[in-house]
Amino acid sequence: MALDVAERLTELRAAFPALRLYALVDGVQYENHRGERLDDRPGFASLFRGTADGPLAHAGPWLVDIEEAGDAIANDLAGLEREAPSVTWLITEADLHGLAQLLRLHLDVRIPDGRVALLRFWDPRVLASLANVLDPKQRETFFAHIHEWHLLRDGHRVHIGRKHAEA
Repeated sequence: MALDVAERLTELRAAFPALRLYALVDGVQYENHRGERLDDRPGFASLFRGTADGPLAHAGPWLVDIEEAGDAIANDLAGLEREAPSVTWLITEADLHGLAQLLRLHLDVRIPDGRVALLRFWDPRVLASLANVLDPKQRETFFAHIHEWHLLRDGHRVHIGRKHAEA
């Protein structure tokens, strides 16, 4: 896994031992770079599963419980993160299915003309921009269950927390 994120998790667990590490992975990028689709297996949850976009679950965002998925998957995802804008890392106390459900609530947003649009927050480029345009209350709501959300921006590790956005 991303060594800097693993070190940060270890540091945070000294004060918050229940924290867990997840990867949020773009299914299309994974398939394009790994030649295979992500699928349902222990430690993996599609955010599109159970939504109107369910038929596209393979191509959408996948939440991966790093502890359950194992080191080989974690290391592969860390490599993919360096290859393409495809992976972000979440540190939270939530369990896999609870966190997946919470993130599903943010998939659709209503735009000013009343239409609903898909918010691609699993894309690190979108996430960084999103953190910078949300007002403090919106940021608190969006990141309420996330202790820290890590991503690469222009090749540098940054993180977003509930009350700030350094992305």
